[in-house]
Amino acid sequence: MSGLKTAAASLALVLTIGAASAETELDTALSNGGSQLTSDQLAELLIGHIVTARSGDKTFRFFYDPSNVITGELTNGGWEGSGAFAITDTDQVCVSMAADMGRYRCLTAVRHGDVVRKFDVSGKMTFELLGFEPSTGL
Repeated sequence: MSGLKTAAASLALVLTIGAASAETELDTALSNGGSQLTSDQLAELLIGHIVTARSGDKTFRFFYDPSNVITGELTNGGWEGSGAFAITDTDQVCVSMAADMGRYRCLTAVRHGDVVRKFDVSGKMTFELLGFEPSTGL
């Protein structure tokens, strides 16, 4: 019987460690003092602004037009595109570029100090937002 108790305790420990390691980058950002931006904060930050954002080693510029059209470009050339965006009542910004063929990718934005990062539905960090410049287009 003690072998069964030891096995059960070992299994519980493995499950606990597995659950702890399943924490996403979004969970980590929030538990480290970040705060999820509300839909009003997202609108104020994005709409009518050129947003400079980094993903990995690439830097992009996106313009969030008040008509819900988004245009973007890779800062060193090689890509430009357009699509649509929406800010949801559930505090996410959803984007569908032409290449997405109508599929929206919804992202959660978290501010930690002066840094704003976007996270995808699986909790993976996708973009770090570097700057916000009022504008009428790219």
